[in-house]
Amino acid sequence: MNDRLDAIIRDLLAGDAVEIGLLSTGERCFVALAADRYDLLPTAYADPIEAWHRLDRDWRLAVCAWRGWPEHYAMGA
Repeated sequence: MNDRLDAIIRDLLAGDAVEIGLLSTGERCFVALAADRYDLLPTAYADPIEAWHRLDRDWRLAVCAWRGWPEHYAMGA
């Protein structure tokens, strides 16, 4: 999605400690979903399905790319 967020995701996937408190709600949803770290979802979107629907199509496509999911997953509403 962008270099800063991609770096955070890479660090999380590597098991590194990462501070994500300064991310916006959408960024935090994206990072948590992309890194398969549902424990990092914001309180208002603690359910991964709610977090998924918080994201627009481009963000969902980026999550699919990180997770190895088919792109058509991002096309639904």
